[in-house]
Amino acid sequence: MGERRRSFVRFPWGCVLGASLLLGPACGVPLPKSDAVEISVDAEQVKQILRTIFPNLTDAELSEYSAQLDLKAALALEAELADIRDVADGLSKELSALADAASAERQTDLDMRNDGYPTELEPLGRRAFYDPVQKQGRIELSGVFEDHESVELGAAEVTLKIAGEEQQVSVECAPSGPVDLVFLVDITGSMSPIIGALRRSLGVFVDAITEKKINGTLSVVTFQDSVGVNVEFQSPAPKSGYERSPFFPPVPIDDSAAIARLQRFISRLEANSGKDTPENLAGALDFAANNVIGVNSNGTANVIGDGVNDPKDVAPFPKLSNSRRVFVAFTDAPFHADSRDARNSSLLAPFKPRKMADILQTLQRSRTTVHVSDPSWVDQTTSPTGASSEVSVDADYWAMNTGGVGEDRVAGYSLIDLDLLVRATDTGLLDILLDRVLSSSCTVQFPVTDLSASATFELELRGSAHTFSESLTPTVL
Repeated sequence: MGERRRSFVRFPWGCVLGASLLLGPACGVPLPKSDAVEISVDAEQVKQILRTIFPNLTDAELSEYSAQLDLKAALALEAELADIRDVADGLSKELSALADAASAERQTDLDMRNDGYPTELEPLGRRAFYDPVQKQGRIELSGVFEDHESVELGAAEVTLKIAGEEQQVSVECAPSGPVDLVFLVDITGSMSPIIGALRRSLGVFVDAITEKKINGTLSVVTFQDSVGVNVEFQSPAPKSGYERSPFFPPVPIDDSAAIARLQRFISRLEANSGKDTPENLAGALDFAANNVIGVNSNGTANVIGDGVNDPKDVAPFPKLSNSRRVFVAFTDAPFHADSRDARNSSLLAPFKPRKMADILQTLQRSRTTVHVSDPSWVDQTTSPTGASSEVSVDADYWAMNTGGVGEDRVAGYSLIDLDLLVRATDTGLLDILLDRVLSSSCTVQFPVTDLSASATFELELRGSAHTFSESLTPTVL
């Protein structure tokens, strides 16, 4: 990283303070024989320090945070973030340069492939499920496109057959029912361009889904190798020493005041330094969906907030209330494979997640669809074996197994590649078609009294000029 830059805070009276917290003759204060005296300042002076560290905070926010800090804590925070930002800036520049090149290459590769869109009618993500207890079949369809246009399906456009017999289906699409929408944001150092894109575009995105009559809740869960350490970057570092991973609990999408607070939360996120490449996306998914981080010693899920094995500084995530859930993960890295732990990686021991198959099953049972925006150049396995030598798994694993969008389906690219979000300018999330993916996402449900082991779901969709048909093998829940 090179030599650390020492930063200073300049006070109104012209005295410059370094991290030593000392005054000298340059500040107009005589030194005693000890050559130094410790100083104390009031909240207004701490507020000046925070204004230098966080120039985008409002006066109200500066007052709120300065009330939590003394001078020593404020300068410790300044020194901590100087190091974090040094690393993040370097990684961000590398990612931006890589994204520039990747975006140009991506465009060239897709020029002759209809820009990555289906040439006719196709759901970008789809997955079939069968619940033998409820005797119900279900197909999750995400991002239904006919050429460049998204398609909002109804029951009249869907036919489902089993063994040649047509089934009675119900179709529920995003605009027709409430949904819990959760952003899962990787906040390691190389993700600072993503945080910037989220900051610029979240308001536009919420406007778009509101216009499309998508209703429900919106929340944010951040992650590094930790998850649920709900300490903002404007507050003192956690005493536990764990990485920060703050979250914003679910708020109604149509509550403008709450959404404004969420936007401010996004704008205050910092990109931390990180260590090895894989991150804890698996843990973040389990935390958002189930308020669970890892397992107890007896093998049961470690529910946060019950006082049993809770990692220090971790707060519980509120239970999601709607029957449909859509998670959107933004990450520039794969996630830790099941074999990774604190002995062979940077994964923090208290945050080691449950087995990915166990987490995936909870997502599938709870009708949670995961969309993944990751870089086109990240290409890890999406079919984990569980081998002890397996280091990491591609984040697209979650999208492919829940019916979400994210799989590199055309020439190694997805329509929501992270490359596009890094390069987004004015509309950010909309530049990667996220609003159109969500508005054309549907659940097809139908009763199934009996299903043989070899049975498949024969799906047919009808658009304005084309049809799509596919035989889907259901995942038994």
